[in-house]
Amino acid sequence: MEIAYPFTIYKNAEEDWLAAGSQPLIHVNTLAQICFRAFSQVPNFPKPAIVILDHQAVEGISQPGRFELDFDHNYFKKTGEVGPDLAKEKRYRLGLLHEKNAQEVIKSYEKAVLLHGELAIVFENRQVDSKETAIQWITD
Repeated sequence: MEIAYPFTIYKNAEEDWLAAGSQPLIHVNTLAQICFRAFSQVPNFPKPAIVILDHQAVEGISQPGRFELDFDHNYFKKTGEVGPDLAKEKRYRLGLLHEKNAQEVIKSYEKAVLLHGELAIVFENRQVDSKETAIQWITD
């Protein structure tokens, strides 16, 4: 008896992007655990804003927007919509927004994300809401 395992091949980059965009990047509990682990390493620094650009990026959060973490009550609180500076972004679906010079915090979050072997970080400095902002894009 033969054992077979099905797979899917995407023949072009656009097809690949559309298929990837329909799958969650991360579960809400995993994202919260990553952020809690990172924040506990640098508790005297502000938590990043979490930006979800795609309603399917985080399993358990069904809408895009800007969110903050509340570790006391264990929830993500939506604090606003995605601004025009980020709404045009097509390469990424989930980001952590930090103050520009928060290097210690950025390193802590990067270490926590990279503990999940299927995830990666792409770092970018960008103007967001007229402020220079450090963004950690979480990708797969």
